[in-house]
Amino acid sequence: MEKIVHVIKQRTEEAALMIPNAVTVGRREAGSRPMRTVSIIQREIPHYRVPFFSQLSAQGEREGFRITVFSAADPGPPWNEFRHRTLHSRFVGPGNGGLWLQGLTEAVTGSDIIVAPQELQCLNVPYLWARRRKVCRSWIWWWHGYNFQAAQRASWSLAVNESAKRFMTRHADGLITYTESGADYWRRNGMPVERVRPYYNTIDVEGIRGAASKVSEEELAEARATLELGRARVLLFSGRLYAEKRVDFLLRAFGLLQQGEPDAALLIIGDGPERKKLEGLREELKLRRVHFLGACTDPGRLGVYFRLAELLVIPGLVGLAIVHGYAFGLPLITTDYPGHSPEIEYLTLETGVMTKQNIEAYAAVIETLLKSPDQLKLMRAAAIRAGDRLGLAPSVARFLMAIRHFSGYDRNERGG
Repeated sequence: MEKIVHVIKQRTEEAALMIPNAVTVGRREAGSRPMRTVSIIQREIPHYRVPFFSQLSAQGEREGFRITVFSAADPGPPWNEFRHRTLHSRFVGPGNGGLWLQGLTEAVTGSDIIVAPQELQCLNVPYLWARRRKVCRSWIWWWHGYNFQAAQRASWSLAVNESAKRFMTRHADGLITYTESGADYWRRNGMPVERVRPYYNTIDVEGIRGAASKVSEEELAEARATLELGRARVLLFSGRLYAEKRVDFLLRAFGLLQQGEPDAALLIIGDGPERKKLEGLREELKLRRVHFLGACTDPGRLGVYFRLAELLVIPGLVGLAIVHGYAFGLPLITTDYPGHSPEIEYLTLETGVMTKQNIEAYAAVIETLLKSPDQLKLMRAAAIRAGDRLGLAPSVARFLMAIRHFSGYDRNERGG
């Protein structure tokens, strides 16, 4: 019997270590205010989110928030820089169906605050939302604010899905949107102003620049030699290779560009289902100096490619790559593709160009800029300044401010 009691006690202590948010409610750090527990749910954690969660966790600790991120997949190094739990997952329903994170309900129950994505494919999210008053004190949504891609893929099932999201969004303590446009969308659709805030989604601009600053001129020269670039004017595409990115459009436009700018080169960073087809199109169009470099997440290697380039060229769906380009002073050349991600809001007349979805017009704009050194220099300086404004630290601060505001702890701690 004594042995059984000892085992139960040991398991309880292990559970406490594994689920800190549920068992440390009200716990005080030495000489500080009570720590509020925040559980953030993510289907997965892409590599660019790791610095965000690292800074969010560190700053949260200083402000009295103990933050734990729960996901279905290990984010990879350096995930140990923030509190994280990987949960086993399984698909429910026909095909891949919806994703269910096993043990998530038990892990987050007792949290002061839950921050959840608007992903109904993660079946735990609507389930927990329906039980939110029993699971946590405050429920906060975090997402684009408006599904730009869904508006282009109208269907009955998608309409039902978006309708459910709208209903659930209105019945929560707050909404953190990626950009101001997302917040404005909800204000215009009846969401109280005090219950929606943007945080300006970004990447670790400072870290990216720091890694790139270590790239030597010798490394740049070596990369130019390896890629046989010579004195070529370099364009850069960065992103997953799938249809919405319109890389086929880019290759055709590049073919036209080389007629007037024969020394132009195109570096394509990324991988995806379209790669083989796109490489075939390169051969079909007999394009010179077009290099498919594959997926790359190493900051130093990326720094080499971005420093070689003069323009970022993404004719299709634009997301956070716009910020990556700004970090290096690369203006963005894109089109009025209707399915851009919210970050397209960061594009201005000073930091890039948006053309019609016309190959000739797209190629002409690039050629004009390459032949207008003074204008290109001004745009590159403006892109650097845009990168300065989109630093990670201010974004983290806005995110935490929104959590504090929506959960009511800012009012509680002021005594009213």
